[in-house]
Parts: sequence; structure tokens; C-alpha cells
Amino acid sequence: MIRSKVTLAISLAFGLVLSGCGGSSSGDDNQSVTPTAKVLTVTGKAIDGYIVGGTVFLDINGNGKAEPNEPQKDTEEGGDYTLDVPEEDAECLTYSAIIVDVPAGAWDEGSEDEGVEAHEVTEPYQIVLQPTFEPITEEDFTNGLVRNISPLTTVVWEAIERSYPPFAQNKGNNPNDSASNAKHCHYLKNHDQAVQELQQEIEDAVNGLVQFYNLSADQMYADFIADKDSEAFHAAQDIMKGLKAAYKRKTDLREQYSDYPNAEIRVFVHRNPELDEYFQVDNGWYRDEIVFLGTEDFIEFSKLQDTNKLDKIDFITSKFHELGQEWNDQDKNGWLSVRKDAYRDSDGKYRCAKNERVSFDVDGIHYELGNGSDSDVLADSFENCNFDDFSNPYERNYNLRYKDSESIYSAEFYFRAEQSRFTELSEWKEFEGKNELDAQQMLDILVLTPYKWEDEVNIDTAYWRKRKEEGDVQIDVDNENNWQRATKQADGTILYECSTDGENWRECGE
Repeated sequence: MIRSKVTLAISLAFGLVLSGCGGSSSGDDNQSVTPTAKVLTVTGKAIDGYIVGGTVFLDINGNGKAEPNEPQKDTEEGGDYTLDVPEEDAECLTYSAIIVDVPAGAWDEGSEDEGVEAHEVTEPYQIVLQPTFEPITEEDFTNGLVRNISPLTTVVWEAIERSYPPFAQNKGNNPNDSASNAKHCHYLKNHDQAVQELQQEIEDAVNGLVQFYNLSADQMYADFIADKDSEAFHAAQDIMKGLKAAYKRKTDLREQYSDYPNAEIRVFVHRNPELDEYFQVDNGWYRDEIVFLGTEDFIEFSKLQDTNKLDKIDFITSKFHELGQEWNDQDKNGWLSVRKDAYRDSDGKYRCAKNERVSFDVDGIHYELGNGSDSDVLADSFENCNFDDFSNPYERNYNLRYKDSESIYSAEFYFRAEQSRFTELSEWKEFEGKNELDAQQMLDILVLTPYKWEDEVNIDTAYWRKRKEEGDVQIDVDNENNWQRATKQADGTILYECSTDGENWRECGE
């Protein structure tokens, strides 16, 4: 896998290939030459057993659906497909996933060597090959590309997709920012840092899968049926159970949220040895559901009953709900966000937590005040978590963020009952329905904190931390004088260095 900074090898200067060069034998000077657009040919196989009657397409816009303007072709006998990608879309083979829609009624040719008979597909699903981030060359136009797509490649893509929610959650107060924007070919083409992060995700995902299934990276991208690779075939069949269950659940959620056409919905059904150990179960199945509705997010992680009941929940392992909305003074971009979380401990108890935050943006400074509950509050069941009462916060925090020159700075200050500032702005809680609060009152208090990077923190806090971001370097410092510097290297890796004074650095862990 290429981990250096991506450079594109396609040149638009190649233009069009002309056919009919040389004119006619009659010497007709008016003989026209018909230009033919260049096409990059991608061939390969769609494999569960070999799939006949699926639709393979290049997912240029990252929405997981075959759009009319995206290159697409049906799979044929032996799972073969030939995808012709016009020159203007060729760059997107670097940045976009190739997806196979497998509808009910398609044909799975099975595997005679593994004793799996050919059969008709009864429930639809998808298999995916993640973006390679390998530059397209002129030689590729001449020789074509080979790309096999199977459950093994799909599970790599699923691991990568789990890295996309942060793009959506970093939306701030803009509901138009979404994870699908971050997956669009043209977004990635213009954001090298996002590409480098995803390259690292791919490497981590492949390494994890290699260890879990005891397969090599080459096995994961090969035609394991033609290779008579029994180990890879059975791993793929196990993975396919989760893929089909996830696709069905995702389809149900899309119907449930049909009133939200721009909803981001992700479902992953997977095995997880670490969760098995934590919850003391044997070889369990787990489901992750992530729904972004623009200003409202639902995230639910569950332990499923067993292999034959992947549509049934055994218990919820964690659940999150966050709702954002315009609030108070819109001249100051007032925003309210309420989040409710629940986490299941290994003993079956649930830790219930809630947080409410209000924010304003004035003169280039982001001001935020938050109230949080005690995360050690326990309930016997998820249903018994009390998420409604914000009258008695356990912790309060002030968060300020600003930009100066090429650097972005932020500071967070946390207060609990033993700090005098805990009672400041005492009426600033239970924000829903409290639009009459004076925004300027909050700003006047928060601006007096030592929030600037160079300010000495001389106020009483439970704890505090500051951050400076400049280019590829991020520096953090906290109330215990712990300094950490994270520097993104040219190959996409991150160098972490630690310090006790912010001047003398050593690699963390030394």
C-alpha cells in the first residue's frame, strides 16, 4: 500500500485518442476524423461464490448507491465484470470504492471444491472494494486494471467506514457537513490529509483482519475460489453472514428514516474478540448502528443473540443520542446540543451520562458552556437510565476556541462543586426552552478566563487543558504540566513526543 503523499499520475493533456488517422484512399481533403474518448477498463470478479446478475459500479459520490452518471455494469458467468470508466472519471478509481449490488434473484455459483451448491440469492446485499489511493497511470489506460471484490475486501471497507463518523461529528453547527461529503471522490482528491488518514486506516484494518482470520493480505484480494483457498473461502462465508445481516438492518433503517433523504446510515455486524473477553461470551456477534440526521445523531452498539439470530439483540452494549438546534441569539450563532449516553459494564450494570452544551461565536472566538452528569451513576438496565433531569450537574466546563495567524487554539476549563466558579452562571442549565438567557452575560464571564495559549492558568479548576494546532503539528498541555506534541510525518504516520516544560521533547514512552 502506498503511504507517501498521494500524487496523481493522470494528465488531462493526454486529450483524446483519434481514430481513422491518415485519411481516405481517395485523397478526399474533407474526410473528417472522429475522436474517440479514452476509456480505462477495469475487470475482475464478484465473489461470494461467483455472483451472476449483480451490478458493479464506481461510487464516485460516496453514497453507496449506483447513480445514473456513475460507471456500472452487470456481473456475468463466473462472476466476471468489465467496467468501462471514461477518462473524466478515471481519477476517481483512486479515491472511490467499487461496489457490487447483489439483488434478490441474482445467482451465486457456489463452490464445488467446498461443497457449496449454486443457489439463487434470496436477500439483497452489497460487497465492496475500498479505494486503493494508488495513482492511475497512462499504462493503466493501455493495459487495464484488475479488481476482485469479495466479502474479504468488504470487511476492510467496513473497518474504514468506521473512521468516517468523525467527519460528520466535526460538523460544529453546520448540518450540511456530512460523512458522505468526506467520501466524495472530489473531496478526497483535494484533501491530502484525509487521504493519508484513510491510507493508515486501510493498513490498520488489513493488519487486524490478517491477525484475526490468519490470512495474508494477498489472500484477501485474490480470487480464492480459483486458487482453491479453503481457508479464505470459509472466512469469507463467515464474514458474509454479518454483511447480509447488516445490509438488511440498514435497509430497514432507511425505511424508518425515509423522511430524512440526506440521512447517513451505517450498520456493521461483526465479531470482536475484545468484546467477547470483556462481556465474557464465546465467539459473539455484535452490531454497530450509526445514524446521522444532520442535527441529530443516534448510535447504538449491541451484542446479538447468536449466528442464527443476527436480527435479534441480546443486550445493548452502549447507546448515544445527540440533538443539536439553533438556540438563543442567532446574531451570535447560538447553538444548543444535548447528548445522552449509556455504557454497559461487564457486570451488566449501565453507566448513564448526559451532557448539555450551549455556544456562541463572536469576533472570531467560539464560546461554549457545558454541564455534565456524574458518569459513575449506575442503573440496572438501559431503560432505567435517567436522562431527563439536568437540574443538578456534576461538572461544568468552559470551552473557548480561536484562530490567530495560521494557528488554531483552544482551551477547556472544568469545575466541580469544590471550585467557587462552579456556581457562576448558576441559572445556565436546563437550556431547552430557556431562550431568554442573556448571551452577553455568558460571554463576559468566559472571556475573563486565561484561555489564550500564552496565559498562565491561575484559576481554581478541577482540571484544564489547552491545545495549539499549526499545520501538521498539534501540541497539548494540561493542569499537571503534561505536554504532548503530535507531528504528522510525510508517510502519514504520527510522531508523539512528550515534555514537562514544552521546550525539551522526547519520544513518548522513552
